[in-house]
Amino acid sequence: MPEPRALRSCAVSPAGRVVRAIAAVLVGAFALSMTGQPWCAIPAGICATLLAIGAITGWCPTDLLRTPQAETVEQNTLGFTDARQHIDIT
Repeated sequence: MPEPRALRSCAVSPAGRVVRAIAAVLVGAFALSMTGQPWCAIPAGICATLLAIGAITGWCPTDLLRTPQAETVEQNTLGFTDARQHIDIT
């Protein structure tokens, strides 16, 4: 089973991270060019920052929207409950 961190990363290859870094530079340049209009520059700057963080660390910005219940847990084949599954003690 892959590590949980590997499951959550969006860019699994160095090429994906490079593409994300290039996109961060382009969106950041757009944000800097729109400094006269903060309604456009601020969201673009936030997006550029998230893209840059994702390019450097492999972190996926959509992890902010993920809930713990949304992660699927594969069933074990041994027949007993373990810590990866929901355990009902009632």
